[in-house]
Amino acid sequence: MPREPKRVIWAPKAKQDLRGIWRYFARVASPEIADNLLRDIDRAAAGLDERALQWRARDDVMPGLRSVRAHPYTVFYRVTDASVEIVRVLHGRRNFPAVFSKERR
Repeated sequence: MPREPKRVIWAPKAKQDLRGIWRYFARVASPEIADNLLRDIDRAAAGLDERALQWRARDDVMPGLRSVRAHPYTVFYRVTDASVEIVRVLHGRRNFPAVFSKERR
C-alpha cells in the first residue's frame, strides 16, 4: 500500500536563505538566472514529499538531518511522521557543521 505524501514545510531560515540566494544571483548575474536557480532548488525539494528518506542522512552535521543536492546548493531537511521540514539551503562550499553548530548555541 503506498504511503501518503508528507507535507513539505519551509522553515523561516530556509526561506531567508532562498531570498538571499535570489538577491545575490540577480545582482551578480541576472534575475532570470536567479529564477532558474530557485526553480532547480524547488524541483529538488518537490520530491521530498514522497521520497524524503531516499536522500543522504547527515547525522555528521546534526542528528536527524538529511540533505539533497541542487547544485551548487544543498537542501537540508528533517523528516517527521507527518511532514518534511526544510531547515536550510546552503552553498555546497560552506562548512555545514560550523553553520549548524552556531545555530544550536
